[in-house]
Amino acid sequence: MKITQSTFGLFNEYVLQNPSTNEAVHILPELGGIIHQLVLKTETGLHKIINCGNTPEELLSSLLSYPSTHLFPWGNRVKSGRYEFEGTSYQLPLNEVGLKNALHGFVYTSPFKVYETTESETEAVLTLEYLYKGGYVGYPFPFQLLIKHTLNAKGLTLSYTINNIGTGNLPVSLGWHPYFSIEGETKNDWTVSFPSTHQYLLDDQMCPVDRTPKHYAEGFNLDGQVLDAVFAVEKQEIVEVVLQSNKQDLSIKVWQQAGEQQFNYSVVYTPPTGDRIAIEPMTAPTNALNSKENLLIISAGESYTVECGVTVF
Repeated sequence: MKITQSTFGLFNEYVLQNPSTNEAVHILPELGGIIHQLVLKTETGLHKIINCGNTPEELLSSLLSYPSTHLFPWGNRVKSGRYEFEGTSYQLPLNEVGLKNALHGFVYTSPFKVYETTESETEAVLTLEYLYKGGYVGYPFPFQLLIKHTLNAKGLTLSYTINNIGTGNLPVSLGWHPYFSIEGETKNDWTVSFPSTHQYLLDDQMCPVDRTPKHYAEGFNLDGQVLDAVFAVEKQEIVEVVLQSNKQDLSIKVWQQAGEQQFNYSVVYTPPTGDRIAIEPMTAPTNALNSKENLLIISAGESYTVECGVTVF
């Protein structure tokens, strides 16, 4: 395995590669550390299952849909950008103007630094760092975020480590926002399955107000479906969301650690283009800074780690 460095438009690009299979992960540290392309192999050949743009212009024009971004220090929405923590009220900037919410944290297009690289016969590893000292309006809680990308024979693994470098408690939730696609197909050709327990009912600002039992372990066809939904999943050791092609022998598996304070939620979103689907591992539901449901509170000097990943078969 090897790691190469080049440029993609104005950005430095790091590529984790398996030369024997031509599998590759393309990462842009300076643009939120996004994974803008992911190519994995099955017995039928190579499949580019994440593609945020073949040119820099295509990538930049897609950024409003948050492709493959890391959602931190909160995932999805904070209703009206307001929340209270430990007796103090805070107001975040409203970057979702139409719904008047604070959306997806603030690291999604912020520059990360390369923290560590490792190459061996069996894997390539790139770790990125985002160091925050507390300057964002409405969020005065310092942290260090490390994202370790590992490409090996099992596919891609993302390991997130959050270190509280402040003097007080750190309230966070975390998510990843990849869009998956299969060349030549649309959502009408796909079935998705995952061990959900509940779907959240949303208000007119797309924030949860209740939840209802919903079980999709047996799968459902996406033909004609329009989804932008938050699900709680079974708190088993590993939860798998499987996207299966109905036209060819190909499935994409998004796995996430579940259990106590892990990736116990998933957001499934089908954009209007109809040619891709977002499958988002989440540690908490939307608006967790207010509801406090599964909100991670990390003590000063403490760390938290959680993993998710992608494979094909």
